[in-house]
Amino acid sequence: MKNKTNENFVQIPNKMFMDTKNDEKLVYVKLLQSQMIGYLDKDNRTTMTTVSLLVSLLGWSKGQYSNKKVATALNGLKEKGYINFESTQDVFTVQINKWNDKEEHIVPVDWKQSGVKFSGFTQIKYSVIDNLLEGKDFTLYSYAEYRTMKTHQYRICYEEWALVLGMTKDGAFKNVNNTEVIVKVSNGFDSDTKRRETNSYLTFDSVEDVKEVSLKPTYKAQSSKLVVKEETELVEDDFDNFEEEEISLKVEDKKPIIEAHIKPSKPTKQKDNKVVDIHTKQAKIDSKDFLNQIRGNTVEENTFKKMQREDKRVTTLSESKEIQDFDVPMSVSMFKVINTTDSDYIRKCGAKKLKSEKWKKKFGAELNEAVRKDNELVYKTKFTSKYLYNTITEFYKDGGECVISSDKLYDYVHNRMVYSDDEYTYFTPTNMVPHLKCIKVTEKY
Repeated sequence: MKNKTNENFVQIPNKMFMDTKNDEKLVYVKLLQSQMIGYLDKDNRTTMTTVSLLVSLLGWSKGQYSNKKVATALNGLKEKGYINFESTQDVFTVQINKWNDKEEHIVPVDWKQSGVKFSGFTQIKYSVIDNLLEGKDFTLYSYAEYRTMKTHQYRICYEEWALVLGMTKDGAFKNVNNTEVIVKVSNGFDSDTKRRETNSYLTFDSVEDVKEVSLKPTYKAQSSKLVVKEETELVEDDFDNFEEEEISLKVEDKKPIIEAHIKPSKPTKQKDNKVVDIHTKQAKIDSKDFLNQIRGNTVEENTFKKMQREDKRVTTLSESKEIQDFDVPMSVSMFKVINTTDSDYIRKCGAKKLKSEKWKKKFGAELNEAVRKDNELVYKTKFTSKYLYNTITEFYKDGGECVISSDKLYDYVHNRMVYSDDEYTYFTPTNMVPHLKCIKVTEKY
């Protein structure tokens, strides 16, 4: 799904509509938000958080019930491979796992022969997220956004709403018709079938007009061939999924044909007097290698697949190379995988690479510096998080005072410009900060 404006957004994988609860989606989005406004690194997508902080960000009432809801959602996301963490105690680190937006997932259902397909991702704008924290509003809004098309309309029956909401058809009917975050596009009543047409939906902030959308043709798929029917008198069972790309109106796509063009050559006699065309022989070798690559029948590909099976945090071939290829540098994220994985195979591959003198000479210093910076970031985040609900005030010798951030307090402590015995009152050694008398930490409320 494309970004309609230049404002910030988060991306959620569309397969979440088939295997996650509304609370899990909300917690996932809040983790993405905190990661984006904090330490952003495409190869090291982590964020520091606490259960109580997530409760506050979600606007839920403070207490054991909300804490348990957040913990349940976090564990659900971890079990399904979207995130990873060691513990939810105190301040903890969450790794947001990569996902493949090219994958297709089809859920078989008894009300549609072709099943329901999920693929790609949906972008949710920052500006609307805090309007989607009630009930099932986030799932309703994001699914309507996912199924919005440029030139056609995708109709969603109540059985499909029930599927993505994880409830009965009656429950889905009540939720869909009692929310303000989506707008129903009614397609009227069919006098021939004596049935009300299935509705399509827009998000509450959509710039499209309901009447214009109702006039769009409905996308339909038959036997895996893309077909568009211009009439709008289709019923619930007729609708299938679509891709977010421009829709092809071709009834049938021809399969690509791979051709090998071999130059004619003179036959060459071997010692045993057998005639062999050397170009043909080479072509056979090349084609075999080519087929092996297509099938993933290479050492690198097989190594990657094995690592991916044993630890879901290894999501790409390049990441598997970071773990075992001596000619490739290693990122902090894969260094952490090696040190925390349950896979004996990955641990041995990583340990062998890290012990290599050749690799250490070429890339060791780079990794050591990256690990040092990451450790410093973790320490700083943990330090500043302690003062999330505190006010930090500088008191000066001339009687003045000024509120400062936890980041500035961290800089003082990190550079040994102040000292403290209880973490609530800080003093400065003589002449280190001449104008400063002390720094005090008090409750914010």
